[in-house]
This record gives sequence, C-alpha cells and structure tokens, in this order.
Amino acid sequence: MYLIEKIYLKFFVQSGFPYARYLKKKGVFHAQGDECYIAKSANIPDPYLITMGNNVWVTAGCQLFCHDASVIMVNIMRNGHLDRVGPIVMGDNIFLGNNVIVLSGISIGSNTVVGAGSVVTTDIPKNSVYAGNPARLICSIEKYIKKIERNVGQYPWASLLHMNERHVYDSELEKQLRYERVQYFFEAGEQS
Repeated sequence: MYLIEKIYLKFFVQSGFPYARYLKKKGVFHAQGDECYIAKSANIPDPYLITMGNNVWVTAGCQLFCHDASVIMVNIMRNGHLDRVGPIVMGDNIFLGNNVIVLSGISIGSNTVVGAGSVVTTDIPKNSVYAGNPARLICSIEKYIKKIERNVGQYPWASLLHMNERHVYDSELEKQLRYERVQYFFEAGEQS
C-alpha cells in the first residue's frame, strides 16, 4: 500500500493544496485547519508536534524543526540522556515564504507573513510581517497590505484580478495575466 501512496503523491498531487488535504486526511499533524498549502518539498520531520490553523502556507523548502538533534551528539559525547523538543503552533492566515526555517517551541500568531529565507528563533506576534536571520519585525500586516494595494492599482491588469470572487489562481485567467505582465515589464520598455 505504501508504494501506491508514493506513486499517487508523485504523479497525481501536483500542488500544495491537494497535498495539504492529503496530510489532513491522514491526520499527520497534531492539528491542521482548512485551506492550507503545504509544498511537497517542505521538510517537516515531526509533524505530530505541529498545530496549524486555517489558510497556513508552508512553501517550497521550508523547514519546521520541533527538535534539536544536536543533543544526540551530546548524548553520545557524554553518555547523556538529553532531549530538546518543542511544538510549533501557528494561528490562521500565515504565509511562510520559501526556505523559511522555524525552530522548536515557536508560536506564530495569526495574520502573519514570514519572508523567504528567514530563520524564526522567537515567537512572532499576530498581525505582523517578519523577515531576516534571525527573523525580525518589518511592519504590521496592515501596512504591508496597504503597500501592495497601492502597487496593484498601478498595474494595467488590475481589473482582471476582480473577475472572480477573490484572486487565488484561475488557469484560464492566468494566461491573460501572464500576457499582460510580459507586455508591461518587458515589451513596453522595448518599444520606447
């Protein structure tokens, strides 16, 4: 049965949305909300110690470590019996950019963005944007959203983003968006 599941995951689960649904159905995490996105390339060695709310995005290359394996080396070195583990608790509406590392014992509050390549070593409060190594406060989520809203209004394809109830991904619309973006970023500059 394990081989069939591996084949299914490799060939039939192409994006993080169905993969997250698959993991939820299997009960892999301590708790997992709805509408999550989990990249297949994320490294999550101890999922049973992870709690995530709704709309949590764990993108490509993210690493969620609920343990510190260095204690194994120390145990061998000193004939010890140490253990260092802790849960990772994530609220609702969290985006972990590519290659984010979250260490054990961390809580990430709801409505939070963690920038690509960040290393999260301390708890992150809700309604914030963090980035860096170690991750530090960049701005509030409201300030971040307002900046994006200002920029979107300048794009010629802004009206296309309102064609559906919300803009997530629409394969038919994506063709037009790609065309408009190429025209805007590359073709317009070449015509001058």
